[in-house]
Amino acid sequence: MTKDELVDLIRDAGVVGAGGAGFPTHVKLQARDIDTYVINGAECEPLLYVDQTLMQNWASFLISTSETLSSVLRCKVLFGIKHKHVESLNAIRQVGGNVCVLGDYYPAGDELILLQECTGRIVPEGGLPLHVGAIVNNIETLYNIGRALEGKPVTHSFVQVGGAVKAPGIWSVPVGVEASEMIQAAGGISVNDPIFIDGGPMMGQYHRDANFPISKMTKAVLVLPSNSVLARYENMPVSVMLRQARVACCQCNECTLVCSRYLIGYDLRPHKIMQAMAYKFMRLPDIVQSAMLCSECNLCSGLYACPMHLSPRRVNQVIKDIMIKQGIKPQFNKKEIPPRPERPFRLVPTTRLTYRLGLSVYDPHPPFNGDFVAQKVRIPLKQHAGAPSDPIVSIGDQIHEGDLIADVPEGALGARIHASVSGFVEEITSEYIAIRA
Repeated sequence: MTKDELVDLIRDAGVVGAGGAGFPTHVKLQARDIDTYVINGAECEPLLYVDQTLMQNWASFLISTSETLSSVLRCKVLFGIKHKHVESLNAIRQVGGNVCVLGDYYPAGDELILLQECTGRIVPEGGLPLHVGAIVNNIETLYNIGRALEGKPVTHSFVQVGGAVKAPGIWSVPVGVEASEMIQAAGGISVNDPIFIDGGPMMGQYHRDANFPISKMTKAVLVLPSNSVLARYENMPVSVMLRQARVACCQCNECTLVCSRYLIGYDLRPHKIMQAMAYKFMRLPDIVQSAMLCSECNLCSGLYACPMHLSPRRVNQVIKDIMIKQGIKPQFNKKEIPPRPERPFRLVPTTRLTYRLGLSVYDPHPPFNGDFVAQKVRIPLKQHAGAPSDPIVSIGDQIHEGDLIADVPEGALGARIHASVSGFVEEITSEYIAIRA
């Protein structure tokens, strides 16, 4: 197999990063001068166990896929796995996987931190792993690449349903299933006033109701009490946050001292950004644009670091959105970026973070329950970085699982989308395609 053939198979299958921003995988693989492929098995968000389940149940398939990638791309493949995940470590090692053992801290799964830990390479400010000759994908993305090599498109996502539900579990779920259906499959809600998270508790998207669809990027659907500290922070309006910053931020710099990107050497100081947003005369370009370096890990907020219960992460998100919408591309000077000497002493253990957030009661590894059967799906047209896909089917069309239903617009960044169930097209909107099984 040639590299072009590999890229075509992955493009045709609609493989994207199964978590995070959902960057189209075929675009990553087109890069030149790649000598290292790091598979992210850290899964350091509290409560999440999807990648651990995949490694423990499909280790041979994952290693076979990684060997194909290594042969075609002519690169070495490393699996980054935390030392505490003993079963996953053993499963990958027993079938010949090359493992980089990580400490149990958050966020070890940040791809820039993972690269530093496993290869010693530091991505320049504003750069990508590609700039240091590396590609990073997580475990489920590798699994989907393996299926693409067999000619099978991405139609399902492995999803954990946990938190305040009666029977937590992990399923292989057709893309487009409503989160509310998954919660019912997990026995229903066990609290009176819930809030719902698409993803992990630190970096996931918070919702007032569970009427959102499972996408290729969905790793978990979590239920928490709406009066939890997490819910209060994530639902507070940013305008309120900025007013509080003017009054309450004491420039103690605790947010900066724990910032994961600051500790690997980046010139990112959240306390300076908070000061700049509270007072216009402090908004120097270098300070404001440094928000683009933020990984949004959320350690800086009152969830962990801020004694005044503010959230620099939420402020950084607003700055980043504004800069992207206005087409502003920050320019960072090229320089040596050594990790800060205090970094080893400021890492945050995931177990401590889980306890601080009051999530320890929800933490046991849930069972894998197999395939989830859906009667109807609402498949989003945008479940990847880039432009929404364009529908190529019509209402009433009879289709089969795996059929292409939406394609990438000409010349745009995006990913193909396939039917996750067999049935007929019931509805098409600008946001989704609904299929009745």
